Amino acid sequence: MIKSIFKEIEKNGGKAYVVGGYVRDMILGQKSKDVDIEVFNIPPEKLEDILKKYGKTSKVGRAYEIYILKGYEFSLPREKNINGKLKINPYISLKEACKRRDLKMNSMLYDILNDEIIDIYNGERDIKNKMISYVSKENFRLDPLRVLRVAQFKARFEFEVEEKTEKLCQELVLNLKEISKERIFIELEKILMKARKPSIAFRWMEKIGLLEVIFPEIANLRKIEQGEKYHPEGDVLEHTFLVLDVLELEERNIELMIALLYHDIGKALIKTVKEGNQIHFYGHAEAGSKVIRKYLHRMTTNKELIKKVETLVKYHMRPLAMINNITKKAVRRLGAKVDIIELMKMHKADMLGKGGEKQKLTHIDKILKIYLEIKDEIKPLIKGSDLIELGYKPSKEFGNLLKKIYEAQLDEKFLTKKEGLKYIISNLNQKIIELN
Repeated sequence: MIKSIFKEIEKNGGKAYVVGGYVRDMILGQKSKDVDIEVFNIPPEKLEDILKKYGKTSKVGRAYEIYILKGYEFSLPREKNINGKLKINPYISLKEACKRRDLKMNSMLYDILNDEIIDIYNGERDIKNKMISYVSKENFRLDPLRVLRVAQFKARFEFEVEEKTEKLCQELVLNLKEISKERIFIELEKILMKARKPSIAFRWMEKIGLLEVIFPEIANLRKIEQGEKYHPEGDVLEHTFLVLDVLELEERNIELMIALLYHDIGKALIKTVKEGNQIHFYGHAEAGSKVIRKYLHRMTTNKELIKKVETLVKYHMRPLAMINNITKKAVRRLGAKVDIIELMKMHKADMLGKGGEKQKLTHIDKILKIYLEIKDEIKPLIKGSDLIELGYKPSKEFGNLLKKIYEAQLDEKFLTKKEGLKYIISNLNQKIIELN
């Protein structure tokens, strides 16, 4: 289909190219989900008419239109007008169009019909040299978010940042305060989910002063020293960086990775030094969970994500606390509060992110084994409808009674619904009569 569209665009006097990340990834030998297409020498109305012949077309973007057809994004070249604002101009040269791209490795075009890469600014050379450099200093300055994109690409591809580009990024650091949290979160997600070693991005952000601008609470962890006995890797920030690199890409989700980024944030709030200069952070998980919400609100409005991160941070020390007492009851109680599978991934990363000798993780396997055996016992077996059948009328105490019954379930007073109903009749029936 895509070749047919390109051919029809040419019949109408235009020319279409695949641009940006798809071309870069093609040279890197990587798959790319997003296909962006730029169309030259044809007005917007004509392009829209052509695309509609091939299926339902949606149009997005206020300042300049992007047409989406079956996952493909079609746009027209843009240039600055006399007031310095971008406007659509399908008739500018390829050189001018490529010049407005952020980085040389993203500036290439691919002519599908002729199977040819147009590389005006030597993007392929940068890729082969594992280098990140801007196309135009003037155009790079137009969007400070590009500094964070450089961090993202540096981590994803493990490239070096060219000296002049790094210097320009340092100059633009403070300008990122003006960027919306939604745009920053998109780049953060790419760093955490696409880079095998996210720490590369965060170390570079720290180097150029960006970390303390957009994640000051994380940057502050560099000042928090830890005891060498349990943390031979050094301070809390160093530990955090190591933790971020542990999980394989397929093990990750964004809630888990943000929880790892913030898991020890409470150590900045709670620190004790005992005899022999022994450093402890008693209660840091609970302390961190209480302050993390305000930090995450700076990045996202996703309430479900915030709640999941908050919960993982709160309970991230629990597996270590139960290491000598791993019972079905303990695992059941923990599973009632937090996703055990995600918590064990988090705990594994926390344990392995300490440097030095490889940590023993046999307790994780034991917890997971028990969890898989009893996971069906963790869900509440008794519901409100069951109480109604027993003659209880809904009231203000309804919820409290269900909580009490669930606590009994977690205490192994009953393990099946049938046993639960018997337990209620034997132990709570008088309470039900009183409440009615």
